[in-house]
Amino acid sequence: MDCLSVKDIAQRLNLDESSIRRKIHANEIPAVKKSKSFFTTSKALEYYNFIEEQKKALAKLPRNPKTISFVNHKGGCTKTTSAYNIAGILSQLGNKVLLIDTDPQGNSSQTSLLPNINEEGFILPFNYIIKDILLEKKRNGILSKETIQKSIRPSLFGYDIIPCDLTLNSILQEIESSSFKEVLLKESIKEFEDNYDYIIIDTAPTLGFSMIAPLTASDYVVLVTTPEAYSIIGIEQTLDVITSVKRQNSVLSNPKNTEILGIMISKVETNTNVAKYFIEEVNKFAEKSNIKVFEDVVTKNIKIPETQALQKMITEYDPLSTASLAYFNIALSIDEMIKKTRIKDKL
Repeated sequence: MDCLSVKDIAQRLNLDESSIRRKIHANEIPAVKKSKSFFTTSKALEYYNFIEEQKKALAKLPRNPKTISFVNHKGGCTKTTSAYNIAGILSQLGNKVLLIDTDPQGNSSQTSLLPNINEEGFILPFNYIIKDILLEKKRNGILSKETIQKSIRPSLFGYDIIPCDLTLNSILQEIESSSFKEVLLKESIKEFEDNYDYIIIDTAPTLGFSMIAPLTASDYVVLVTTPEAYSIIGIEQTLDVITSVKRQNSVLSNPKNTEILGIMISKVETNTNVAKYFIEEVNKFAEKSNIKVFEDVVTKNIKIPETQALQKMITEYDPLSTASLAYFNIALSIDEMIKKTRIKDKL
């Protein structure tokens, strides 16, 4: 994976280095920072050229929020890490982003927010979380401004977040008894989505209701997988759930025409034959299924658990690592793909 200095960027764009620094500081050229130096990638320059070419078309586009679910039916595949890092980078690109944590483990919430500590120094659960939104929507049919305002809070990484914790499990029985359970999340999002460009949903590692509700609400899906045995089976099972959701014919459900943005391969040990073999298998399966695989793979990085403990994004904590640059490039690809689709639809 390439890593370009300011001097390299200046040569590529045929500009002087001062102009490049000004463009980076103005967030025109996406870049990562290490110490006092800036670096970027070929993908970022491709993105910059696209934005420059389409400035007028993009300026005329009205805000059209897009919901993206990050999914995998099992834990430990860096789905949550991918969701909040991508959300943070999309925010840095000038988008207004909301992350909704629907995983009762609440890892996105714990990493994105300072703990709720009382005067005695005890860590308390957050007062308003996704559970409160879903319950109020089910019982009242509409969300109060107070619930929306108190549930959505600014994160440490530039996006807003609706947190989650284990208490979500306590209401699942009541929600699942509702005939409208699949659409509660979708209908709730409609009440505040107009404030955002992207709504990222971190889903629970399951194939049940906790995945169906986010998929019903999603315009796009990112499948996060690891290069190991049974990864193809996991992808197939997730695709079956997506297909099932799209076939819902209830007038009320009216699921979105969910598209798969791509398969993200994470926790890759690039020097092993096992990883290479399974990456090849994933690519073969994706080609047969007409699904994109993100070119950049997220390599295994011992610093990622450290970022969670220290509440840092990998692009800030270890900016020039292959994992950091992969997330950087994938976020750029997602933003560019969706913006191109929006321009095409407008035309």
